[in-house]
Amino acid sequence: MSSDRYLYEYTVGSQPIECIAESDEDCIIYRAVEWSPDGTMLAASTDDSTLRIYDVNTQVTQYASGEHSMSPLATYTKFEHAGTLLGFAWYPHMNRDPATNCFVESVRDHPLHLRDTQTSKVRASYSAYNEYDTLMSATAVAFSHDGMNIYTGYATHIGRFDVHREGPPVDLSLTTPSRRSRDGLKGIVSCIATNSTHIASATLSGQLALHTPDTQIACVWRVPIEYGGTGVTHLRWAPNNIHVWAASRQSEFIVAWDIRDLRAPCAVVRRPGRTMQRMQFAFDASGRHLVVGQVDGRVVFHDLNALDCDQSDVPVQDDPNSVQAHGDLVAGISSHPYYPLLATASGQRHFHDPNPAPNCLRMWSVPAQYYCA
Repeated sequence: MSSDRYLYEYTVGSQPIECIAESDEDCIIYRAVEWSPDGTMLAASTDDSTLRIYDVNTQVTQYASGEHSMSPLATYTKFEHAGTLLGFAWYPHMNRDPATNCFVESVRDHPLHLRDTQTSKVRASYSAYNEYDTLMSATAVAFSHDGMNIYTGYATHIGRFDVHREGPPVDLSLTTPSRRSRDGLKGIVSCIATNSTHIASATLSGQLALHTPDTQIACVWRVPIEYGGTGVTHLRWAPNNIHVWAASRQSEFIVAWDIRDLRAPCAVVRRPGRTMQRMQFAFDASGRHLVVGQVDGRVVFHDLNALDCDQSDVPVQDDPNSVQAHGDLVAGISSHPYYPLLATASGQRHFHDPNPAPNCLRMWSVPAQYYCA
């Protein structure tokens, strides 16, 4: 099935959601998970500053052929880091060509590394320095849609690197004229999201911005106080490329804006998530369903077509469009690029619970229908 011609749309409720694969590593805490662009691998970051790569081509092939038997998820390779793993991003045009099998990773007090997935070798390094000639750690990283550039966020800068040129960034712009200034983008850049036409960023002060391709700020806005928490921790474009969604820590809402009118949010979804931890969300290929993980281990499927522009969609505990995916907080969630497969990962620190629920990475088969794009 060609991803260029067909899209899937979740039809949750028509059939059960089935777990078809699970990792056997329950002593680690997962932070994030992302499908590779070709849908054959999963990358998961964990609390021990390790990036684990899972080869799931066998499970995807079995699903495509109609086999839905349960199978284990084994680590294909893992990359351990001396510093804190701050972020990673797959090369957007990854396919069967080994030259495209790579990702970029950001580690505290280290340059950016473009790393080969198969050989584990570093292909290229990229470094940005501040006015004091000190190496800056990228707190957010993302490829451009065409894969030619890498966009990075720092405490006070936004950078752009040419993938084919190692070393310093092509562009490096201040997010604010000075610390005392009220202009610009305030706070540490916590996430960057790109699509075919726009570049968006968000900070731990609760502000968001759109950028020009050379990293200049085009406009800045803030999460409304009634929806805001203590900083945006996850940012994602909807498949329609005009709605940008943001989730904040210590907030119970995921908020969306239409970039054609940024005066107020265009949609709000309630998600119980009073936690300082980052919690991802995802969309199906059609963009109709927003898939959200919760602190109680549930994964909820929100039908965005049923949302009122100014009202919150509040799922009840027995919502039929949900599944008890884990026994603990769902930190990572990612939708397959062209099959209705969902990856979820759980984990959070427990300081007063001697017997916390085991953490794992799971792959789910979600009922869906296909249509020609």
